[in-house]
Amino acid sequence: MANASRYQLYFSRKDSAFESSRQGVRMREKPRKKHKGKNPPEAAGAGSSSGPGAEGVPEKPPFFGLEKMPVEVGAQAPDTRRGKPPRKNISTLEVPGGEILIENYCPVEKLDTLAVDEGICMFSRHNPERQKKALLNVAGSEDGNVVAASLGERLVGYIGVHHPSEGERWGKAGYPWMFELGAIEVSRNFRESGMSMAMMHAAWDDPFYDDKVVLTTAFTWHWDLEATGMNKLEYRELFIELAGRFGFMEMATDEPNVTMDSANLFLVRLGRDTTFSQYQKFASLLFTNEWEAMLRGF
Repeated sequence: MANASRYQLYFSRKDSAFESSRQGVRMREKPRKKHKGKNPPEAAGAGSSSGPGAEGVPEKPPFFGLEKMPVEVGAQAPDTRRGKPPRKNISTLEVPGGEILIENYCPVEKLDTLAVDEGICMFSRHNPERQKKALLNVAGSEDGNVVAASLGERLVGYIGVHHPSEGERWGKAGYPWMFELGAIEVSRNFRESGMSMAMMHAAWDDPFYDDKVVLTTAFTWHWDLEATGMNKLEYRELFIELAGRFGFMEMATDEPNVTMDSANLFLVRLGRDTTFSQYQKFASLLFTNEWEAMLRGF
């Protein structure tokens, strides 16, 4: 078996530090630029697509994040565990227009009755029916999870979690314990309300993901820079801060869409009960270049 130290990820960022334990990841944050309003700006954060290139940003570390994750010693048998069952989370959020209902595993039948708010536009390119169809597909898929934020009969925010597409390198392996945070978006009409944090709690305060590996890609061409008034570096740090609160850490990969823009993000969440075997299998997918993978210790 490979040395257990291979299961440690070393970070080199100057502006943040991660501490880890079996209870999760805690991030010590440095003071950063304050934004108007009670909460930081919220917008589209993650997604899967391709798009244009961009300006340069500071060089990314090879990978950084967790240390001292649980290590299994001995022969690794095929992992056929189903883990813990999903947990339904429901909460409410008071906003000037009323009370927003936030729930995970939103049923397809309910989702189908909701009208997509006009402020949801970043992933669908101002095509609400297209966005609704995508969310219905996620909700109806195996182990799919749509966190829906609704105000009356309107959908004003959402998160989509699903198995990676079979057309991507992450999905080709067919690992049942691998998931993707496909998208998170808050309507432009309800930014700075705390909705993104509430939806993330609904998604990840769920023991079902304790033994799962969840990845997400955050591409600059999905970021609402116009409405937030932020530049790419500011938006990038905003999403790292939000996702980091729920155990996501940045990792390097040679996946073409991620490397297309140096501001793009590839983040990974290792559940507290994931095994060394799962980590090894996932890490083997990060680089297709054999030499690059060897240099980085995979």
